[in-house]
Amino acid sequence: MLIKDNYGVYGYRFQENPVLPLYQLFAVGFQDIRQQEYDWDGMKRIDGPLYLFQYTISGRGKIELDGQHHDVPEGTSFLVEIPGRHRYYLPEDSSHWSFYFALFRQSHLQHLWKEILQELGPMPQFEPRSLAIRRLETIYSEARIGAIKDGYYASSLVYSFLMELLRSSSAQRQERSNWPEIVRRAADYIEINFRILEGLDQIAEAAGSSKYHLARTFHQATSFSPMAYTSKLRIELAVKLLRSSSLTVEEIAREVGYQNGSYFSKVFRSWTGYSPSRFREGKELLSIDQIVFN
Repeated sequence: MLIKDNYGVYGYRFQENPVLPLYQLFAVGFQDIRQQEYDWDGMKRIDGPLYLFQYTISGRGKIELDGQHHDVPEGTSFLVEIPGRHRYYLPEDSSHWSFYFALFRQSHLQHLWKEILQELGPMPQFEPRSLAIRRLETIYSEARIGAIKDGYYASSLVYSFLMELLRSSSAQRQERSNWPEIVRRAADYIEINFRILEGLDQIAEAAGSSKYHLARTFHQATSFSPMAYTSKLRIELAVKLLRSSSLTVEEIAREVGYQNGSYFSKVFRSWTGYSPSRFREGKELLSIDQIVFN
C-alpha cells in the first residue's frame, strides 16, 4: 500500500572534491503522478547534463525513445541522458504513475553508465524486491530521514546502486534457466566431459548446433566462450587439487584435461596470475583453497 506522506523529492549540491572521483547524486524522489500535465521533454530541460534512472512501482507511464512510444508499467524502468532525445509522460489512458527516480551528475560516470546501458538496455525490468531496486529505495529512504549529509556518503550510495545494476545483468547470465536450450545442452556436456574435451566441434555436435552459432549464443548467455568455460572448470578443479592432493603438476595437468604440464602451467598462470608450483607453495601468497571465476 502506497502512503501519500512517503512521497517527496530531495536534491543535492555538494561541493565536489577536485581530487577524488566522487559520484554526484543530483536528486532522488518517490512520486505519484495523477495529472496529465506531467510531461518531460529531454531536449527542453535545463538542469543537465544528468543521467536519470526511473522505476515504476504502480500505474503506468509512457516514454518516447528514438521516435518509438513505449509503455512503462509496473516493474519496468528506463535510463536516459539529459539533455537527450526522449520524452516521458503520463498518458491519457493511465489513472496514475507511481515511481522512484534518481538523477546523477555525469562527471566520472560516463564509462560506467555506457556499460550499464550496453548490459541492460534502456528499459530493463526488475522485480520490486530485487537488490537493485532495494538499493534505489535505500537512497530515497536515506534522503527522506536526512542521512545524506555529504558528498562522500552520497557517492557511496550511488556507487552501490550502479554496481547492483551491473550485477543484475551478470546474475541474469548466470541463471541457467535464462540460457537458451543449446547453451544449456552445451554447458551440461562440458561439465561432464571437460577433462576429455578436444575442441569446439565436439561441444557443438553434442549441443546440436553449428560451432559458430553456439560460440556466439554461448558467449551472449554466459559471458564465456565454450572453450573458456571448459578452461574455467579445469582451472577451478586444478586449484583444489593443488591445495588438497599430493599429485605432481604434470599429473594434475592430465587429471584436469591437459596433455602436458607446460601448457597447463601457461593456462593456469593466465587465469590466476601465478604458476601452479608457486600457487601450491603459497609463499608470499594468500593461501586460497578455491577460486571462483566469473
